[in-house]
Amino acid sequence: MNIVLHRHQRKWPLTVVGVIFIVLILVGIYFLFNRPVKGDQLFGLTYSVQYAEDLGLDSHAAFLALLEDLEVKRVRLPFYWSRIEAQNDHYDWREMDWYIKQAEDHGVEITAAIGRKVPRWPECFIPDWAETLEGDYLHAELMAYLEALVTRYQGSSAIVRWQVENEAFFPFGVCPRPDVDQHLAELTLVRSLDDRPIQATVSGELEPWFDAAALADVLGISMYRVTWNDFFGYFFYPISPSFYAARANSVRPLVDRVIISELQAEPWFPEPMDRRTPAQWYQVFDADMMRKNIYFAEQTGLDEVYLWGAEWWYFLKINGEDGLWNVAREAFAK
Repeated sequence: MNIVLHRHQRKWPLTVVGVIFIVLILVGIYFLFNRPVKGDQLFGLTYSVQYAEDLGLDSHAAFLALLEDLEVKRVRLPFYWSRIEAQNDHYDWREMDWYIKQAEDHGVEITAAIGRKVPRWPECFIPDWAETLEGDYLHAELMAYLEALVTRYQGSSAIVRWQVENEAFFPFGVCPRPDVDQHLAELTLVRSLDDRPIQATVSGELEPWFDAAALADVLGISMYRVTWNDFFGYFFYPISPSFYAARANSVRPLVDRVIISELQAEPWFPEPMDRRTPAQWYQVFDADMMRKNIYFAEQTGLDEVYLWGAEWWYFLKINGEDGLWNVAREAFAK
């Protein structure tokens, strides 16, 4: 008996084969991007003099402990305009001279984060005398400060690149609205003064990368696994290492390198620190969580990773909890 198939019946086996083929391709891509990556990254950290002091630390002692005990060789160091030019047209370089000298003596590579928006809350560090200035007047003072800063430290062997502003286009912190033209002027000024690479930074999760990558030699991304907001409380980003790897590949035609400039290695603080003891805060972000974050970063394949929270590790250490400090030691030993 002959059986005549309807048109849709004849196509059905081919459709199944096509669907299976597409599924196999997607599964293959998933495992391609999620396969383990050899962990041979270079590790560094961000060190904030301001944050160290906010924690009540001896900022010199903390910095030397990082360099000598943990043997850190790469530091992203914010230069705070509000501290350097507390009085208009009077630059006090003594504080940063000390840190740069220590970096030179210990063979440490410095990424100098400069501008008005640099790492740590409230993000923008504009001197009190400049807070009342607006528009072109504020920008002119900022440009004068940047020129003085780069001119002073361009002779240092420790500085390997300039980070001009921090997440310049991301509206986070107590800051004026981002101004693209003004930022371009800052980049042009720094490039005219020194030929070291320029680093731009972006939020790894919440921001496009293309605009910043197009303006820089090195693109630094932040990487946060757990954050806090008033609606959800603590929120875990359901993102795999392949997400960052794929995005990095997408901007590589625009920039020489993509690195992790800020890897979460301390808790996200939803309230003032003094409301909990150091031991209680350690339970929020412990050694196991830090170790997992470092492993996660390794799986992205990005070859340079700067840990965020070094001041906090030292604070815990001198308060009897050295778990994070020891995990950092493991990372830097690699």
